[in-house]
Amino acid sequence: MPSISRTQPKSVNTVLVQSNRTRTALLDGARLVLSEVGVREANMITIADRSRVARATLYNHFRDKEEILHALLDSEIARMSELAKSASNRSEVLFLLSRDIFDNGVLRKVAELEPHLIARMVTISESEKWGQVRETLQSVLYCSRESGELVLRWLLSQFFSPVPESARRGAVEKVEASLSL
Repeated sequence: MPSISRTQPKSVNTVLVQSNRTRTALLDGARLVLSEVGVREANMITIADRSRVARATLYNHFRDKEEILHALLDSEIARMSELAKSASNRSEVLFLLSRDIFDNGVLRKVAELEPHLIARMVTISESEKWGQVRETLQSVLYCSRESGELVLRWLLSQFFSPVPESARRGAVEKVEASLSL
């Protein structure tokens, strides 16, 4: 009589790791698409294709494009928060964040094609995400709420008028000096 092989069920940890890996691939694919075509032209099919996952898998993780955008924003906030926390002093925090914004392909494309989306971010100063970012800045810069607001607005202004590498250190010094007033 032939033996019947039984497949062991996957552990919960294995499923979670695979799910996180898929989610990361989807967010990476969304970053690629957004950096190429912006928010308006991005669509779920292209994101799934660029992520190299089945469309059904995309919809298992995200209901629609807006949900992907929110998840991507959360992911970027977490990534930039870790970047800021890795810095050894205020000047380095400001420099790293400024450079990261300058080098971010998605932000560059959105600023180029859909500046109204960034303008809306700049004007909505009491949203949950705004508060989350401001509090992170306050924590890593050891500054007041008002100073955290100032830094956040300075960083956001770079979407429209990025500080080139040659002028970045000088701009950082001026912003840092304003935190000490």
